[in-house]
Amino acid sequence: MDGKQTKGLYTMEGKVLLADLTGQTVVHEKDRQGQSVMYQMFEGLRTSNYFPVSCLKGIRTLELRRDDIYLPGYLRTGNHWTWEMTNMLLQGKAETIPRFKDHLELIPTEELNKMPPPRVLTCHFFMSQAPLDLKEKKCRVVFTVRDPKDVAVSLYKIHYNRHHLNTVYLGTFEDFLQLFLEQRVINNGMFDHLRDAEAYFSENPDVPVHFQVYEDTIKDPVAAVQKLSDFLGLPRNDDLCRSIAEKCHMSKMRVDKDAYAVKVDGDSLFFWKGVSGEWRNWFTKDMLDDYYRVYEEKMAGSRFYERYSRPNDN
Repeated sequence: MDGKQTKGLYTMEGKVLLADLTGQTVVHEKDRQGQSVMYQMFEGLRTSNYFPVSCLKGIRTLELRRDDIYLPGYLRTGNHWTWEMTNMLLQGKAETIPRFKDHLELIPTEELNKMPPPRVLTCHFFMSQAPLDLKEKKCRVVFTVRDPKDVAVSLYKIHYNRHHLNTVYLGTFEDFLQLFLEQRVINNGMFDHLRDAEAYFSENPDVPVHFQVYEDTIKDPVAAVQKLSDFLGLPRNDDLCRSIAEKCHMSKMRVDKDAYAVKVDGDSLFFWKGVSGEWRNWFTKDMLDDYYRVYEEKMAGSRFYERYSRPNDN
């Protein structure tokens, strides 16, 4: 980069977010038309160039506390939404949390160590790459889940026509979907992320986990907050749960969290529509056929298989 960048300015909480490529293994994943998406490879995982290598290296050895809550869901599955709900429940007030979120890929270990308890820590790594302390401390895990088809659309929208360092992706959704199905997108796609998590929880049954399902949260947000509260071991306060559900409606979060969001050229990457089923506006029949061929291969036998299988599209 020559220092004359005029587009692709990333900001977080209103401050310029710079990418330090020092020590990164940079890769450009090209779709079948030659359009390119830029990532860094870290321990076999494609991840953002804006994540410092030093932060990534500190995740496995991060010293956890027993009251930490870990949110490791795949991107675009409702992590920010759930993080906000969780923090509001812990503070006992339906008030906006005045910061982005506590993101392990972005925050140095020394800063994480200074945070007061209880911490709500987010990370998009595979569960097999989670802090080693998680097994011993048995921290509560809130794992967000969403229809992978909607995730693919949402990922495309944060990539398309957005300047990212020295690249800008202008490919079609159909071509981006091929990258998604070939697991050549950020964090290697969603299917392996889900299967890795299933294996982790099966091998570590004493690690408590709550699955926060995006579609269920949209359908009945109050019930979703109540279930989350119960999992956190908090005294049930239905009035508080209703207030949090209302405060965390996407239309309100879009406004309330704007000052703390990550933005590209002033456009927030988070808190968009908050809907399910948008994939119907993007997938053709041929694209669905391609998608479900891979889905059957990757997700057969999964606990999530039936929920997002083809017969349940209608």
